[in-house]
Amino acid sequence: MRLLFNIALRYLLSSKGSTLLVSLIALCGVALSVVAVLLTMGVFAGFQKALKEKILSSSPHIIVSLLNPQEENSHNLLSFQRDIERIYFVVLYQGLLSKEGKLSSVSVRGMKVRDIKDNYAVRVEEGVALGAGLADIMGVKVGDEVVLLSPMGIKTPFGFIPKAQSFKVEGVFQKGVFDQDYATVIMRRERAEELFGNTYQVVGYEVYLKDPYKAQEVRSSMEKSLGYSAIVRSWIDLNKPLFNALQLEKVGIFFVLLLMVLIASFNITSLLFMKVKEKTKDIAILRTYGLKRGGVLLIFLLQGTILGLTGTLLGLFLSLIGGYLINTYKLVRVPADVYLMDHIPVHFETGDLIFTLVGALLLSLLAGLLPAYKASKESIVRVLRNE
Repeated sequence: MRLLFNIALRYLLSSKGSTLLVSLIALCGVALSVVAVLLTMGVFAGFQKALKEKILSSSPHIIVSLLNPQEENSHNLLSFQRDIERIYFVVLYQGLLSKEGKLSSVSVRGMKVRDIKDNYAVRVEEGVALGAGLADIMGVKVGDEVVLLSPMGIKTPFGFIPKAQSFKVEGVFQKGVFDQDYATVIMRRERAEELFGNTYQVVGYEVYLKDPYKAQEVRSSMEKSLGYSAIVRSWIDLNKPLFNALQLEKVGIFFVLLLMVLIASFNITSLLFMKVKEKTKDIAILRTYGLKRGGVLLIFLLQGTILGLTGTLLGLFLSLIGGYLINTYKLVRVPADVYLMDHIPVHFETGDLIFTLVGALLLSLLAGLLPAYKASKESIVRVLRNE
């Protein structure tokens, strides 16, 4: 086996002229296609990882929606204290925010004063706090007056008149989540109840866990504890369609990019056919010395494997350098108001690396199969007679 490997390596290193050029093209083709696959997969994985971190840092890990909105139900959650980092009681309403002729549909969150300060880093007593994006759209700042309109109201001969109340903007917050930054108003729960009454959409708890990745396990336990009195959803449930779509796109892109490796491997096929033609006499001589057809087949398969392995490792090295540069200099810039981040990092997952490297090697091996088979079928007598 070692002898066959040495012969295969010698054949590759002895390339000259057009054969050498094709060898370099084949090597670079495999390397660049591996770089394209790994960096693209790295960007996809980096985006997913950064998105998860953003969601976990700014959104509740578990949402408990009470079917019978009684705050006293909180005693059922006490048994989960070992898993819970913090918990907030929230009442959600839908309303309209008005300022000097501008109207915006908003989600109004009624919370305790201490919970608002803890979760949003603003203090709200009698007024409201707005998301930074919403404040910018409405053209308001801290200290300005805004009007909130409620679905509650009175019917008159002239139509329905919604209940409205003026509030002072006591704070502006930024969570990095579109819904909260651009469509959320925070206020003290008692003030919200005065304006909106029983027109709430959701009453429940927002739970933040010590370990967000145990959310499904904790959710299942909470469902058993609360029974039919509540609907319990984890951040995984809430974002499942998004992550499923991202994963599907990633798989699709992976196989499309793997076609680049397949196309690059055709250069290996062309090179080995040239080698077979170039080394026909050498093959015949080796056969006369007792080398079997299987040995000839293996020599050319080894050449394809060596080229593929070298190109794959070179591609891996270049990908790691590329990933480092992208992360260090934040080269992949994206609009922060759309993607919740100003740049996308590169994150190489072990599974992506293994699939790409093994796939590239297998395709390189298969690329050498046809020329290797042709070489093994060469007739010794015909070759030596022609020589």
